[in-house]
Amino acid sequence: MSSFIDKLENAANGTIHFHYRDREGERMPEHAADPLALLGDISKLRLGTSEREQLREILRSEIRTEGPEAVWSARSFRKNVILSFGQIV
Repeated sequence: MSSFIDKLENAANGTIHFHYRDREGERMPEHAADPLALLGDISKLRLGTSEREQLREILRSEIRTEGPEAVWSARSFRKNVILSFGQIV
């Protein structure tokens, strides 16, 4: 998660709107073939094909270095940042 937050250092100043929240009892997918599955519902983000691929690459890198649990635990915050700033992180 630290690498995700480090990427925000260069982001524009602004307000993060919290549209996404973690749901109690929601379980991390055990075998996610697509890294985007670790983010849960991303429909509000309205990502295009290239944006989805860019996000997949970021997630693959974080899964290799930090593990899928780190991606899963930061999923709502990440989606809120993307939705608020329009920056893929």
